[in-house]
Formats: sequence, C-alpha cells, structure tokens
Amino acid sequence: MMRTTGFSVPALVTICLAALLGACTPPSSDTPARISVEVLSNRPYLLSGGDVLIEVSTDIADAHKLQVLVNDQPRAVEMVPVAGDGEGQVYRALIDGLTDGDNVLQVSAGGGASQVALVNYPIAGPIFSGEQQTPYFCLSELSPLANGQKRRFAIGNGDMLDDSALDAACSLPTRVDYVYFSKTPDAGFLALRDVSTLSGNLPDDLAYTRTSEGEEVPFIVRLETGTINRAIYQIALLHDPRTPAPSATAPSSAWNERIVYTFGGGCEAGYYQATATGGVLRESILGKGYAVLSSTLNVNSQGGCNDVLSAETAMMVKEHFIDHYGAPLFTIGNGASGGAMQQLLIAGAYPGILDGIMPRMTFSDAVSYMTDSEECAMPLRGVVNDPALGLSDETKAAIGGWPNWYLCDVSLGERPDRIAPDDCPEPIPVPSRYDPVSNPGGVRCSIYDGMRNIFGERLFPEINSERAFAVSPHDNVGVQYGLKALNEGLIDKALFLTLNERIGGWDIDFQPLSTRTVGDDAAIRIAYETGRVTSGGTGLAAVPIIDDRPYLDHEGNFHASVYSFTTRARLIRDNGHADNYVIRRHFSNLSLEDENLELMNQWLMKLREDHSDAPLLERIVRARPATLQDDCFTEAGEHIVEDAVFDTDRLFDNTGSRCNAVFPPHAGLRLVAGGPLSNDILKCELRPIDYRDYRVEFTDEEKARLEAVFPQGVCDWSRPGVHQTENQTWLSFGPSPVNLYHP
Repeated sequence: MMRTTGFSVPALVTICLAALLGACTPPSSDTPARISVEVLSNRPYLLSGGDVLIEVSTDIADAHKLQVLVNDQPRAVEMVPVAGDGEGQVYRALIDGLTDGDNVLQVSAGGGASQVALVNYPIAGPIFSGEQQTPYFCLSELSPLANGQKRRFAIGNGDMLDDSALDAACSLPTRVDYVYFSKTPDAGFLALRDVSTLSGNLPDDLAYTRTSEGEEVPFIVRLETGTINRAIYQIALLHDPRTPAPSATAPSSAWNERIVYTFGGGCEAGYYQATATGGVLRESILGKGYAVLSSTLNVNSQGGCNDVLSAETAMMVKEHFIDHYGAPLFTIGNGASGGAMQQLLIAGAYPGILDGIMPRMTFSDAVSYMTDSEECAMPLRGVVNDPALGLSDETKAAIGGWPNWYLCDVSLGERPDRIAPDDCPEPIPVPSRYDPVSNPGGVRCSIYDGMRNIFGERLFPEINSERAFAVSPHDNVGVQYGLKALNEGLIDKALFLTLNERIGGWDIDFQPLSTRTVGDDAAIRIAYETGRVTSGGTGLAAVPIIDDRPYLDHEGNFHASVYSFTTRARLIRDNGHADNYVIRRHFSNLSLEDENLELMNQWLMKLREDHSDAPLLERIVRARPATLQDDCFTEAGEHIVEDAVFDTDRLFDNTGSRCNAVFPPHAGLRLVAGGPLSNDILKCELRPIDYRDYRVEFTDEEKARLEAVFPQGVCDWSRPGVHQTENQTWLSFGPSPVNLYHP
C-alpha cells in the first residue's frame, strides 16, 4: 500500500520552474519531464528539526536522473521508489540540512522542474505558540519529591533518563531502547538489553502478537526518547531489532501505518519539563501494530493547560515520526479528562494534526469548564455553607443541578483553584512561586498566566502597579443563580434573593469580591476567536469523534456526564446535527478502549475510500460504521442502542430514556441559572428583568432587592454571548507565515 501524507490538510504548492522564470513554454520542442513534489512531513511552512520527507511524482523512470537542489546547492539524495506503472513513478526521499528560516527545494530532470518553498524552525520551538513560557524549569531543576528524592523520567525499561540538559532549551540526549512483552502473567513489558548481540536468541518468555494487518510478529517494541519543543517525547512501535532500523523510506514491517497519539489529564499552569508523557507502552494498542506517540507537554497538568502549546508539540513530534519512521495513513487521538480537552481543542483549532479523536471523560474545553467549577469552588460555597442559612445538602445541590452536594463541596471545593495565581504545580520550586506580598515577581500559576502568549497581559494597579498579569475571560454579571431551581419549587424566593445578593465574584488573584466579576473584554473575544472555547463548526466539523463516557455522576465526581452533552450541543447548533459524534456510556468497570479503537480505524479507513466531492462532514457521516451508534451498557451487561439525549426541560430528573434511567445526566450551575446546554457563554448579553420569567410572585420589596442585584439587567440566554463566534483555525501567536493573529 502506498503511504500518504501524514497530515490530512494538503501540504503542497507545486510550482513550475518555467513559470517562475516567466516562460511557461520551454525553449526546446521536446516535451519536458513531468515532475511534482509533495511535502509529507507537515505543512511546508511549519517544518522543524532541519529535515523533510518529500514525495516526487514523475514520468522519469530512472531515479538517478533526478537532481535535487536545496537553496541552490546540489544535494545527493536517495530516491526510493514506492509506486509506479507504465505512465509514471513515485519516489520518496528524506532531505536534511535545512537551515532555520526560509528554504527552497527544487527537483529537476529532463527539462522539467518543480520547486517548493519551505520554512524550517528549530527543534526546540516555538513555531506558532508564540513566546515560550518563562521561567521554564528543566528536568534537573524540578523541586524534589516529598521524600527528598529527585524527580526522574522513567524510560519504561527500568532506566531513568539522563537529566543533564545539553542547552538552555532543556534538550536531553536522544536514546533508543527496546522492551518486550512477556507471556509470563502480570510481567508486562521487560527490558530487552544488548539488542546488537541478539541474533536468533530471543527471550524464552517473549510473547507474540497479531497485528491489525494479520501479521504474527514478536512483541518487541522500539522505544525512542528525546526532546522536542523543550518537552520529553517518546515514540513506541513494534520492531524486531534483528532487522535494520526503521526509516521514513523503509518503515518497520510490523507497523500497521497508523498512529495513536496519547494525551494526559489534569489542567495546571506548566512552566516545567515534567516527568511523564500521556503513556506510550500501551499493550493492546502496540500489539495491533499501531505506533504510539506522546510527550510531557501533551499532559495537560504539565503543559500549562495550554492546548496551543500541546497542538504545536504534537505536530512537531508527529513530524519527527514521519521523517524517521514513515508517513501514516492517519493519526488517532486518545486520552481522558484533560486529555479529552486537548483532543477537542486541537481538532477544533488545528485540524489535520489528529484525523480522529477518542476523548474519554470529556470536557469541552478548559475555559468553559472552569466557569462551573470555580464558581462552585469559591463564591457559591461561601454563601450556601453559611450555617446561619441552615441549608440541607439537597437544597445546596439543587442550585447546581448536581447529583449531590459532595460534588461541589468536596470534589470541586477542595481541589486547587486553577484560575488562582498561587495554584502552582508541585515540581515548581517553592521560592520561585508568586505571592502578592512576599514574592510579587514570582511565577503566577493561573491557567491564564500559563496561556499569556494567547490571552495577553495588562496592569491591575489595585494589586500590582508595576507588573502585568494575564487577563481572564470569566464574568458572572447578570447570572441568576438557582433560577430553574426556584421555578421548580426546589428553593424559595428568600434563598434565591439571598444567593444572588451575596454570591459576588473574584479578582484577578482569585480573591473574593462583594461585586460580580467583570470579564476582560479582550480575553473574552480571544477565547472565542482563537478556539480556547470550542465551537461545533470549523475543526470539530471535520473529524470523527467517539466520546467514551464512564459514568461517575453518582460518585460526586467532577467528571460529570453533562460535558459530553455540552459538546454535542455545540455541534448541533453550528452544523445542524452531531452525526460525527458518538456518545458511549458505561460504568467505570467496563473498558471500551479496544473496541473504540477498532471502530475508529474502520471509520477512518472507510472515509479514505470516499473520493467524492461531497463536503467533508457529509463524507465523515456516511463513513461511520453502521454498528457505531449512541449506546450504553448496564451493569448487568445489557447493551442499549438509542440516541443520547439531554432534556433541558428536566434538569432535575433527566431520566426520560432507557440509558438516562441508568445513567442520569445532571446539570451544572450555569444550566440551572438558565444558560444553554452548550454551556459556552462566558459573558451574557443583558436584558431588563421580566417578571413573567418567574413562577413565583415577588412583592414590591423583593422586586427592589432583585433590581438592586441586577441594575444592568439579567442574562438573555436566547442570544449568543458577548463576542461569541466560531473560532478561526491554524492561528499563530508568534512570527510565522501562517494566519498571524494580533490580539
């Protein structure tokens, strides 16, 4: 099978050299050779590391006649044939030695020529993420563990990575190791040492595996570890070390030509190199022949909760794989919680890096999730936990539509405040952390400070008149907390009024305010335009999605099932349907990972076969396997196939379908306040209070209280939020030739 470009967005602009010279008709009467060049590594203007994999299509039968120039200098290149017939040949070649910045690649022969402009960036980055985080702590600089031991990066074969940085970009030596999967029960992966002397002597306990292509091969994994974009990356794939090392033009014969890219969870501010990837030694995935890739900046709790940085890192690691292992048929994203956030955000804002995504424990994005979680964690708890109010846990839970008060009070309330500047990850040395009094110049660890390359900064003179802080898009002006609980008779007028009078807001240091929080206007616009809040159109309308939803609502876990429905609601709003999005619900003791991977593989393979001119979303929908539908699995093992539906008219008893009866979805604070299921309005448009909205009668005194709380009016949820729009894609936040974005 001929391999295709590893990035699904077209990566080629082929230019006739004669046309560049102003002479489209060659001077010779002989017909010039037909030559075209395609860049397989990445988009031609987003290359990194100094090399590029190209594919040359030509009617020149002898590859030795093809001449390659890089920046007008001849280059000896091995052209490897990958396809051919009586009418033409297709060759591949890895070109190295690109300089940083602009390059021109030309391939010519027989009077014909093709050239392409290339832009190369340093392997340490950045490319489009903008100014890199500072400070940035290398592996050897991290704060020690609680027991005083150094934080180390475990290779996966029992060794620890040498943490001696080679330069200021925290570069570490690249190494290749081998592990094998043992057939001894519970032994897992074991180190395979001295591979150069293996010959025919393989370990006695070596397991064999059958790939998705039907090949039975030794379960031996090549494991590459190195640094790209200041992150530690790993690449794992099946390869027998007794055969030549894989390359872009001679891939491992056990590889099934597919990539799974793993993303790790959490959401913290970053600033450090970290000690774990999203996990690459995945037995069931590797055993089927997939290559598995990840890096430390693809773990959301380590990468600053910065999906632009995660996208850039994934793109660079994937490019490195293509240049040194071969171009894949497609790349599938995999990961839970913060790993799900990254997949949806990357697919939405940087389409083509991932061809299909499998989010688990989905959050639509970090910004809109933080609206619910942080309003619960600080201002709401401060009101309803007042003993003087004497509220039951059931009444408190009703205000948020949650299954129990534990979700807000403990599961969210006792977690760190991700939008607070003092919520620093443990590996950041304590003396370096921000304190408004003792260390005002220290590292600010709110997720918005971690994304200041995107959101920008300004002075907040009431806190610090000399240092700019990153701006925040959060706003709760006009929000009527508990509105639907009031109308359903779950809380009374007195509590509704008291709640909205007292809830207040917070300042840029996440300290309580008696007044409501006013979001930064620029930050709100940036959040929408740049894709930090996912929309259903643009990128998410161009990717198959299997949402794996372990049900945790009943446990009071903040991974609530409503976030699968908020994501679907955005797709329906923007595309008219969500037929590229499948929700599969089950209890956490059941794993669907292997089945979902096979279904995604079928989906993407069928999509590749559709060469029609139909819109991409239409082709995605009709390529979906017939057996892949919204479904759920009961604890007794019953499989129920039915559309996953969230009934916004039944926020407090959403059990109107068979699956919902088993897995009842719950609401969230903003939905109970009357917000849309899409849950993506950061700052609402306001309208005057309309007393017909309430199923209770307010006295004149009560009306006066309500109007004092909302002097500018209340949220008009029927309208899009302030600045709300579909996001742009492939934005750059630094000096590069792609859609440069100016906040």
